[in-house]
Amino acid sequence: MLRQATSWIILALVLVVYFNNQHQKMASAKSAFSWHKYDKLDEINDHISSIDGSNCRDRDKTDLRLRKDVITEMPVYNTLMSRVWYKNRTSLIHLHNMALNRAFFYSYVLQKMNSSQNFYKQPNWMYFYFSASADVNANPSGINGSAFYFDNDCHYPNWYTTVPFNNTLPLFGPKVFRHDDYADQDNYLREPTRSSAVGMDAGAGRFMNYTRKEFKMNPWYENWLPDLKGDMDSLTKFTYYIGIKESNVTGQFVSKTYENFAFFGPNSPSASTKDERQLPVQYTAPYFDCGGSNKWVISAVSPVVDFMPRYTNWTHLRRQRIVGAVVMDIDLIEVDFNGCAIGVSNKGPNYLAGIDKCRKYTNCKQRAGYGLRRGGYHCVCKNGFQHPIFLDRPYKGEVIEQATEEEYSTGFTCTPTDYKLVLPLIDQKVNFSYEGGGDNSGGLPSDLQDLEEGTRRRRREADSMSSSHDQQTVERPNSVRYGKENGRPGIPVRHIDDVKVMNAAPPTELPNQENREPTSQELMALAERIRDLRISNKLQYYLKRQGSRYHVDSSSPVEEDDYVGQNDVDYTVEREYQEDLQQHREYRDFLISANRESQTPNMSRVTEALRDDVIQMRERHQQRFHANRPQPGVKSRRKRSPMFDNFAFDKMMRILRWKGSVSKSNCDQQPNHRLTMPGDVGYGASKQFENEGRTALRLSNFLSMYLQNVMPDENFGNLRGGGPLHKDMMFGEVIANVMGNFRIYSAGVYFDRWKFENDDGSLRELFGPWAFRRRGAFFAEDTAGYSTQYVDSDWFRQAKARHGANFFGSKKYKLRAYVRSNPQGTSSIKHEFFPIKYFAATYEMGFWTKPHFRCDGKVDAWVVTYVSPFFGLDSLRTKLEFRGVTTIDVPLSFLEVNQCPMPFSVANAFKNTARCDYFSTNCKPMPGFTFSRGSYRCNCRLGFEYWHADGKGWIEGSLLEFEYEKKKAGIFSRFDNLRCRPSSGAANLSPGLQIFILLLTTLLWLS
Repeated sequence: MLRQATSWIILALVLVVYFNNQHQKMASAKSAFSWHKYDKLDEINDHISSIDGSNCRDRDKTDLRLRKDVITEMPVYNTLMSRVWYKNRTSLIHLHNMALNRAFFYSYVLQKMNSSQNFYKQPNWMYFYFSASADVNANPSGINGSAFYFDNDCHYPNWYTTVPFNNTLPLFGPKVFRHDDYADQDNYLREPTRSSAVGMDAGAGRFMNYTRKEFKMNPWYENWLPDLKGDMDSLTKFTYYIGIKESNVTGQFVSKTYENFAFFGPNSPSASTKDERQLPVQYTAPYFDCGGSNKWVISAVSPVVDFMPRYTNWTHLRRQRIVGAVVMDIDLIEVDFNGCAIGVSNKGPNYLAGIDKCRKYTNCKQRAGYGLRRGGYHCVCKNGFQHPIFLDRPYKGEVIEQATEEEYSTGFTCTPTDYKLVLPLIDQKVNFSYEGGGDNSGGLPSDLQDLEEGTRRRRREADSMSSSHDQQTVERPNSVRYGKENGRPGIPVRHIDDVKVMNAAPPTELPNQENREPTSQELMALAERIRDLRISNKLQYYLKRQGSRYHVDSSSPVEEDDYVGQNDVDYTVEREYQEDLQQHREYRDFLISANRESQTPNMSRVTEALRDDVIQMRERHQQRFHANRPQPGVKSRRKRSPMFDNFAFDKMMRILRWKGSVSKSNCDQQPNHRLTMPGDVGYGASKQFENEGRTALRLSNFLSMYLQNVMPDENFGNLRGGGPLHKDMMFGEVIANVMGNFRIYSAGVYFDRWKFENDDGSLRELFGPWAFRRRGAFFAEDTAGYSTQYVDSDWFRQAKARHGANFFGSKKYKLRAYVRSNPQGTSSIKHEFFPIKYFAATYEMGFWTKPHFRCDGKVDAWVVTYVSPFFGLDSLRTKLEFRGVTTIDVPLSFLEVNQCPMPFSVANAFKNTARCDYFSTNCKPMPGFTFSRGSYRCNCRLGFEYWHADGKGWIEGSLLEFEYEKKKAGIFSRFDNLRCRPSSGAANLSPGLQIFILLLTTLLWLS
């Protein structure tokens, strides 16, 4: 019998070796990457590569455009504030806002200065060119081109000496796009600097009539133009009212009341509007900008409105008309697309949907920052399955796209997870919240928001998993009973909605009134009292309710909170873990690369080696973690930067209470120190509000360029120079900054003393136009009329102290300007100054102020301010000089705080306050939770797995904070189970080895 079994084993070995050799021969006959199939992204890339600047004029118009559904999830005006937009759409949102900004400005200034007296004071060709150049140079990574296209005979040139008054140009389209200056003579490094641009008149030259249907590069034209009929006026235009208060003398206003000015601008649709024609900004399909930047771009388009005809005695013939369109371009290859299958996160229509290579039991999710390139996704194991222990979660799309056929066929899979914890079924909505939680993170966790649907979903999950998994006992609604958990006596809770907020006032201070709810002050007082009692360990209690009164009952002991003791480790533990993780990744890449180059590749050995490395890394982390914790009975110094710091948590709560305690009604009664927060409260503002800061930077760049290159009396042949800046232009600029961005509450431009020139050539002592929004209305005033001068403000003095005589850090920009040769636009010629050069501030030269409460009866909110300087030339026009600053205010309530652990050197008031279990999880900020407690999530570390059957793969910070406060209050809580457990995922074995083991086991059993 034994001899027969041995014969079968030998035969099985021979068969395995034979089939493996055949497989290797077949694999060697084809490429290791031949498993990649030609898909829609290859089709798009081939089409894009087939067109360039040398052949685009010979191609058909349809060849220069792509399908509109190649790029989806475009930002929409009336949903910008009602949904969370992630970072892969922030550039498109900024493109949207900048197009709207310029449309508001030109609509305002053209109608404000629409009179024959102001004809020569209106913006001329230099203003148009310089403004578009500032759009491009101030946004080096977001905006590739900016243009303002006038419709036929809609531009009245005040800058052509040979064109009579009240005559129009056939076409005028000032356009600026980024120039690749790697071959310039002064670029010694031969690297693109993103500081050079080309300006041209798109309406000058042969075959450049962009209003004709035959023109190839005008997909934006049909959105708004030509506007010859009035049947769509109510749907495409909107009347805006601006309150303006001017000042002619420092310290005094011309009038104590606002002077109203009404102008027509882009439409302002309601939140329910779905018709794209009624939106103020529309997007084009991707197209090739032939003859311009010669790149594939996507444009945001917004209309400019003016009264036409402009100068006539027959005013009844005038009509508000769309006279042109502002067009902002962004490189197509820089815009992310969603390659996942159509679903909840990719609603479609989407032409590139489904090109991901996620395998069975995984879900595809989009990743930001890849543009129109492969790999912009990752594959997450579905709930109930897990990744191999040796791989970072989740599978990255770029790694999958680079895998060989063998690696793909044997890897990137998920294995079933062992027993999982099922959430308890609770039918009563818990009337419980925690202090400091925002609208999204406060109150109920995400799985309790929709009570009925959540209950049905968890019941279905419990029923489906009851056959293969152990689960908690589920009883009838309203009688949920829990046994002992972590040694703590069970807490019977029947009507959970009767359990009230733990932040209640001391019972002795509450009057005995029926149906009375405690005030917020009483809730805060009781929260402070309970916290003090817990810290001093003098009382352990349950919070109960008797009738309508709240009191503390000390009859039942509660286990002392041990979270801080379990996580009292220094940040060095996290840093060493990250170093281990980086070394593991390098080791993984080395093994995979060596296996690919090997003559006899064997992924089984690679996975086993990686598995052993992860287990060793997990053991080292465990040793460091427990060695760093304080030992019982041994005195130790307070850690410099603990992973969770109670002192930092108390500081965070004081800041949240501080922010809520100052309001519009009491700010004028607060001392000055209560209206300014420490600078570390605004941690992250420079990155999160960068697009808003660049709005102020654009204006400072424009002013620097204008003041350094324009002389009032300078002419260039038959072209007039720019002329002095007009006050209405400056008012229009700050008004447009506020109207074009929902997150900007106010914006200003402040000239230094005696630096602003009036129309008659005289100088003003102070001039500071400032615009703000209030309850949906917009106002602007000259801050020079205030009794207190803005030059004495801290932010202005700080900017002048930095840049009054020091311009280090400013950047040199160049504009290659081409102008039309004659009024008819026969051709384009170089401008007399070629290129036009100027120095301007970069984003890093500006600064963000400390969070402060703007108590002025106008904004009345906590804000952070970005300040950017602008420069001009001295009286001899030989040296730079400081001329003033531009500012924007963003509400502090839009800031997303970061509670995750950080080194002690990072100035973040909210760091080290996240309640993750740092032994098994690490912390990561969670977008969409603005200035609230719980805006983070806890991801399982490498070597650990998520063990809750709730459809997620991480633990929300809001849920942790919610459950922790329930635990403190003596209510049933899942806080102690919100962690990850050591992973039991085995390394994947090769198919040949699996067959051999199966045959061997079967034969031995038969023998």
